Amino acid sequence: MRRAPILLAALVMVAGCQSTGQETKETKERCSGTDSPDAVHIIRGGTTPLPGGARAGINTIGDDHEATLTLMGGAPGDPGPLTVKVGDQFTVTGHRFEVIKVCGSLVSVLEGS
Repeated sequence: MRRAPILLAALVMVAGCQSTGQETKETKERCSGTDSPDAVHIIRGGTTPLPGGARAGINTIGDDHEATLTLMGGAPGDPGPLTVKVGDQFTVTGHRFEVIKVCGSLVSVLEGS
């Protein structure tokens, strides 16, 4: 009989942890901007390939949603370390990108023309 309350409590915990696929108010407060299915997601902790052959990594992301990226593999004169916010644009290896979302461990960019 004692197992039923424990099992019920475990089920409630599991159900509470499942994602609905919707952003919560807390998630939105930690992010700035709006993502796109066509975006390249630069994830903290590694480097991400960008169209055109360059790679990007995240150095820091501040509470003000300002991120410092390191761009690698660009042509001479292309930016190396770069500080960006939502709406900023940058060019690397001849490809232009716009920052569309900044979160605690992610920067989303869209390739532009």
